[in-house]
Amino acid sequence: MKDCALDYVLDFHKIEEGGVQLAAQKLKDLGVVCLRNLAQEQTIDELVRKTQELLSKPAVLGTSGYFMKDCHKKISDGFLVGPEALQTLLDERIIDVCEGYLGESVLLQEMLIKNDLGDNELYFPMHAHTGVYRKIKTPGPFSVGIMLYTHDTTTGAFCYAPGTHLWDVPHGADPEKYPKDMQDKINQALCRISGRRGDVVLFDHRGFHGPEQPVTVPRTVFLGGFHSAKSHDYKVKSPTAVYAHDIAQLSEKQQRVLGLQSAGVLIPKEKMHTYSFHRANPRTYRLVQDFLNLSFDLTRAKFRIKRMIKEGMAKYLGYKPQRKMGAQEAE
Repeated sequence: MKDCALDYVLDFHKIEEGGVQLAAQKLKDLGVVCLRNLAQEQTIDELVRKTQELLSKPAVLGTSGYFMKDCHKKISDGFLVGPEALQTLLDERIIDVCEGYLGESVLLQEMLIKNDLGDNELYFPMHAHTGVYRKIKTPGPFSVGIMLYTHDTTTGAFCYAPGTHLWDVPHGADPEKYPKDMQDKINQALCRISGRRGDVVLFDHRGFHGPEQPVTVPRTVFLGGFHSAKSHDYKVKSPTAVYAHDIAQLSEKQQRVLGLQSAGVLIPKEKMHTYSFHRANPRTYRLVQDFLNLSFDLTRAKFRIKRMIKEGMAKYLGYKPQRKMGAQEAE
């Protein structure tokens, strides 16, 4: 994939004022903009450290960690990393860019951590969004995607076809269903939006986009989006997991965008694609479930056998066995 030759980067260290307006204009012209140096370096350091720690352990048996819906990637709830994720991805300048571009207030769609493992497979092809969940459908933009790079990323980076957002998805989400001349234009425009650690990429969902695949290099990003509140019936797309004490540190605007004043949710958590493994692979899910149940059954059997042996020995030797207090009894 070729690198993007267009000027899509906006460095906030080099801008004294008007950065929000410049970013919104780049979104309007190109459909994509990369915001650099928004967060403090120490904030990104802590965000990356916590993300790496979270991705080092699977979320099994109550462990705080990642889960997998397929063999290609690890996933986790983006805001459960901690306050650094909330303050970085709900930066009020990001909100202002999205609201300025869409022309109205926005709500968070979702936010997750996505660690693509680089297994040299094509499993997430290029696509565009059609705004299927909108209650009010009018021409023009309806949502903005957001991605944060947790490391310098070139190979396997996010790819976008600048200018295709202006088509307003006339033939749907799949580029293969477009006329040949439009497919050629998509392929010609498609380019790699390389980024540095901590860069935030905003993009119009109507433009064709997706990760560079297949590649052998892993990548880790925060991925989510914001949609116009009014056209989505003032509802968030899906439930977002956040710790209550972290919410308390957010501004009123950040809390509003997070959904604290929303009218509800468009897609229940159990119907989201990220939580679909048990539906897509029922036999494998049942096998894992049965294995876990068996392991606990065996543990309970071990305790029963030990207790029976202990009670038998006590009866034989003529003494009463002492019963240990549990944790709740000890308290």
